[in-house]
Amino acid sequence: MFLEKSRDRIIQEFDKFCQTLPGPSKKIQKDLLSLDEDTALALKFLYVNMPYSDVGNYSLETYLDYALQGVYLWKNSPYRADIPESIFLNDILYHRVNEEEIKPCRRLFWEKIAGHIAGMDMESAILEVNYWCAREMTYQCTDDRTSSAYDCYLKGYGRCGEESVFAVNALRSVGLPARQVYAPKWSHCDDNHAWVEVWCDGEWHYFGACEPEPVLNKGWFTNAASRAMMVHSRCFEMSGSREKVVGTDGINMMKNQLHRYGKTKNVTIRVEDLDGCPVEGAQILAEVLNYSEFSPVAKLVTGADGSAELETGLGSLHIFASFGGEYGECVIDTREEDGCCCVLGEEKPEDVWVDFDMIAPADTASGKYRITEEQEERNSRRIREAAAIRKEKTEHFRPRWKDAFLCGQPELAEEYMSVLSEKDRTDADPEVLQEHYEESLIYAGDYSREIFLSYVWNPRVADEVLTKWRHCILEYFSSEKKEEFRKDPKEIWNWIQSRFVSRPERERLTVYTVPAAALRLGIAEKNSRKVLFVAIARTLGIPARLNPTDTTLEYWENGGFVRVLKEREKDAHLTLCEEAGTKWSYFMNWSVAKLKEDGYHSLKLRDTGWKNGRLELDVEPGEYRILTSNRLPTGNIFAKRYDFQIRKGERKEISLEMREACLADMLDRHSIPDHDLTDKGGAVHSIGSLTGNGRKILFWLEVSKEPTEHILNELMEMQEEYGQCQDQLLFIIRRPEDLSDPTLSRCRNILPDVKIFYDTFGKDLEMTARRMYVDPDKLPLLVVTDGPAEGIFAASGYSVGMADMLMRVLKN
Repeated sequence: MFLEKSRDRIIQEFDKFCQTLPGPSKKIQKDLLSLDEDTALALKFLYVNMPYSDVGNYSLETYLDYALQGVYLWKNSPYRADIPESIFLNDILYHRVNEEEIKPCRRLFWEKIAGHIAGMDMESAILEVNYWCAREMTYQCTDDRTSSAYDCYLKGYGRCGEESVFAVNALRSVGLPARQVYAPKWSHCDDNHAWVEVWCDGEWHYFGACEPEPVLNKGWFTNAASRAMMVHSRCFEMSGSREKVVGTDGINMMKNQLHRYGKTKNVTIRVEDLDGCPVEGAQILAEVLNYSEFSPVAKLVTGADGSAELETGLGSLHIFASFGGEYGECVIDTREEDGCCCVLGEEKPEDVWVDFDMIAPADTASGKYRITEEQEERNSRRIREAAAIRKEKTEHFRPRWKDAFLCGQPELAEEYMSVLSEKDRTDADPEVLQEHYEESLIYAGDYSREIFLSYVWNPRVADEVLTKWRHCILEYFSSEKKEEFRKDPKEIWNWIQSRFVSRPERERLTVYTVPAAALRLGIAEKNSRKVLFVAIARTLGIPARLNPTDTTLEYWENGGFVRVLKEREKDAHLTLCEEAGTKWSYFMNWSVAKLKEDGYHSLKLRDTGWKNGRLELDVEPGEYRILTSNRLPTGNIFAKRYDFQIRKGERKEISLEMREACLADMLDRHSIPDHDLTDKGGAVHSIGSLTGNGRKILFWLEVSKEPTEHILNELMEMQEEYGQCQDQLLFIIRRPEDLSDPTLSRCRNILPDVKIFYDTFGKDLEMTARRMYVDPDKLPLLVVTDGPAEGIFAASGYSVGMADMLMRVLKN
């Protein structure tokens, strides 16, 4: 029987769902009557456990694809008998992976994949699905909005979060349980990463989405994951197990999977008041310093004894605790401490710079796999074949709007689309675009072209799904109400706040309820309400936006944007001054955040420019924190913080400061791949054999490219120092023709005894960069070794003074 163990519970929970959401559930119940019993049960499970935004944003027809395929797999999959029912529900049947847009895809993917895995055991089938994924999609950096798995399949690229959403859907489509896991933020570098876990033969394993390997539990991120302070998976089933839950995001639970990747430790976080009494119900954020801002990796709540337990890695966490408008902070180094205590209301130093360290866990991954040379060669060949197939597909990809939006007027269409992001320009629905065009055209002559296109026509407000909403809004309000809103746009927000209820426990809080759905449901969280405000204003011809710095609501009046909420006025002024000799880059080595009810929120200042060493900012009055961070090659951070208050009408000036590091702080030992290089005579040498005697510097050079030109020029400028150690330098290039490059030729004339080797610049180069924790996509790659294939310092790309730094490491 389909879902025999869960059937009664699902039916009872669906009855409760219908009682709490009576309006939308009436149509859902009616539609379910026309379906067979098993399909209806599958849909009931989805509705019971989906965010309310999903109930409003998508029709039952969208979810029918997932339900029908789930029922088919239950009855026909050769793997189903070995899969626990709870895993089938959450990791095969369920429609959502994380915060992606939802579009039908499961039956399509099954039709494409099923023939490739016929007759295979579970592990072989999983590995084969990932080869198929590599044929269809690859990595490309994009914005934070997560495309649907279907759109990823069409365009053939996306960031790691989208690759894993795509791969999870592909696996689930053929009955292989899968989920997305991710390091919310790394501790050792400024980034994060998502990958895939699969249930195989009774336990969870992992792999890199669209990055095939010949075995499970292998990926370029294996070593990086061992240095994480947290690795999450997500579970949306409301009645699911709460084991290892390290936070909730509305309906969805975040579960701790770190034990599978690195060494862990249980620590106790205690929260007290100023009298030393335990605080029950305090909110705790366990944070790492990433992109120069504190980012939460776990969200806990204290029990009756004022404490909470956390399994985490061996490194530093910043702890932020809050309760009843009081806050407390501390930093814990879990290598040496078993717990920490945050005291709410405790005074912290203000108007002074305070130093602190953030330690990244050590690399504890073994990196040893039972893979034969034949397996490696076959895997490499299949990856090349997949890349060729994918290349042909992506070259022929054409966004649908180019053929269906403003047909016959390509220049006008391009003008309208110019205000949308690159991602929107690949997956926007032309019917949605057309509705926004037709309903906004009446206001085109009321404003400048820039204001009209960006803040009246523009269907994009935040990271919500692009949908039609103008006709719905126009039909929803009476003529009198629309006129009232036009006369005073602030009334739009007052109306929204009075009409909508909030159900945060039933939402995925980073998924927006789109405007038309919000009007139907009468339910919307804060961010969805803000999107609705902008949508109503634009529909009525009022330019509106979310402020790009702090996302506050604004509308156009008398030639400028004004704030909807008076208490959010920026009536204080902050001047920041540069420290001489430091290149300041926002969200790279500094940030500024404002304290709000739920913690600190960083200002978005990426596009704000310095002038004459000063940055002028109009800000809201309140409490602020500036962080500066010096990320060392070891992954550790030397950081500073500056806490201050600024009052209404006050002007404050602060000089930024950066902590300096000595050379010893910058060295970190890692084994690098001991792969082969070829010398000019054709002889083959392993890197281990070339680096076994004293320190060496390996230069992987991309001749004729500017970053390589710069490092070669710096070497020539330091010819006296480098001339004395030429036997310690190895220049590595792709082919003999590279020797004729003018800059490389000049450098070799000055340093004639430097050894030349050839390399393919393939996967071994990538893994060398990753093992040294530098960007594998940037050349030149520079690695200082100390012993056979033992790196102690690395850099990729170019920064001023790099030759001097390399020499210092060589002589240290």
